[in-house]
Amino acid sequence: MTTAEDTWIPLIKQIQGNTSSPKKRSECLDVVVLSSKRTVTMPSNISNDEKKFNTKSAKKKSTDNITLSDISRRLAMRKDLHNRLCLVSDIMCFLGVFGIILMVIANEITFSQINHNDTILSWFIKLAISFSTLVLIGFVCKYHLLDIYLYSVNNSIDDWRITVTNKKILLILFEILICAVHPTPRSFPHQLNASLETRHLNSSISTNYTLSYIAVDVALGLPMFGRLYLVCRFIMFHSHLMHDALSQSVGYLNKISIDFFFLMKTYLEHSPIRCLTIFCLIIFLIGSWCLRACDYLPNREHVSMLDSMWLFIVTFTTVGYGDLAPSTYCGRGIAALIGLIGVFSTALIIAVLAQKLLLNRWEKHVHNFVLNIELAKDRRILAANVVKGTIRVWYLRNKIKSGSSFRYLQAQRQLLQSVHMLQQTKQEQRKLVDSCIDQTDILTLQRNTSDKTREVSQQLKIMKVKMDRIERELAEMNIYMNNAIRDIQNTLNTLLDKITK
Repeated sequence: MTTAEDTWIPLIKQIQGNTSSPKKRSECLDVVVLSSKRTVTMPSNISNDEKKFNTKSAKKKSTDNITLSDISRRLAMRKDLHNRLCLVSDIMCFLGVFGIILMVIANEITFSQINHNDTILSWFIKLAISFSTLVLIGFVCKYHLLDIYLYSVNNSIDDWRITVTNKKILLILFEILICAVHPTPRSFPHQLNASLETRHLNSSISTNYTLSYIAVDVALGLPMFGRLYLVCRFIMFHSHLMHDALSQSVGYLNKISIDFFFLMKTYLEHSPIRCLTIFCLIIFLIGSWCLRACDYLPNREHVSMLDSMWLFIVTFTTVGYGDLAPSTYCGRGIAALIGLIGVFSTALIIAVLAQKLLLNRWEKHVHNFVLNIELAKDRRILAANVVKGTIRVWYLRNKIKSGSSFRYLQAQRQLLQSVHMLQQTKQEQRKLVDSCIDQTDILTLQRNTSDKTREVSQQLKIMKVKMDRIERELAEMNIYMNNAIRDIQNTLNTLLDKITK
């Protein structure tokens, strides 16, 4: 027996709450305070093992609560970081596309000048491109910092510096290099009004550029199209697969990363024609402008946009009429790249068309069913022809005694042809049955077989349990019968003893 004075017994935990409602009043009964001066006696019949078990269970509950709170905190951090990454990606995509549009406008203004000199408007546009590039580089660093934080949260890494590897650093530097290349504003241009005589003189003495010539603004502007990878990242972050927690969980459990290449495969699977059309249209516009920027006419003027589009089409389709040809190494390199992309796109288009022209499973079953009916009809007709040919040969052989007559040989030849055609029809029917079975049917058959096997195994287990129970009951019945026979024998022996006495 144990005694305690002014005993305070905490049952679970103290909950501060208003006891006005019955629900809250019941929650506040987790603490029992005994403040009397009387001695309270409690039976100490709780063993040490039970105390240890209660302690272990309490520790386990506290550990589970800590684990659940940590998981909840990590999920909240992950959602917040993902939303911030999505916002930063949207801003980067806008800045990248905005810089490309400004670069094209600035170069077109420069192309309109006779000597391709900068104007005040093009100089300010280049200044805006430089400013947007600096902001874009800052957001690139911010994006990768948030990405490192997200990777640390997903993998339960306390220090984010552990995730910074040499490969990650090189990737960040390479992305900064892609975003940093742009046509920079040089000396401030002074607008001078050249006379018509000077313009005519410059145009008359001008000669064609060499093959290795390329303007500085064009050389710095063409790599800016590499910023289009930001559009791919924008598509990835705004995909429903990235926002769906179920797809993310299933992909994580199956070790499948939901990245841009996975999304492109899914988009090509669902709507291939739309994806290929958008891709070819974007390549057409970019490639045509690049050919215009790199190719020159004999009077040192750029090729028109319509001519560059025609050159792109004949190069993309690998036709090559030869009426237009690139005049610089830059144009030749772009034409070679367009030809490679054209071959790749043609292969994709052929694959998509071949997939669209194929019959689906149900159409294939209907087609094979109709063919099977026609082959069965032909088989019956050929079998009847074989029977008729056999009877005809037998009749002619009995009617005409000589086996070398023309009618007899012709009938025998027709019989052999009918037999051969019947064998071919049977073989076509077997091939048709084999072609009806595809991988889906095999998987369905395997699944049904597995279900049947599982049911049979369960029934066998039930039968085994019943047989064991019957065996036990038979053993008990044997024991009861032996005991009953023994009792009867004892009774009979007792009666015989009494009778003999």
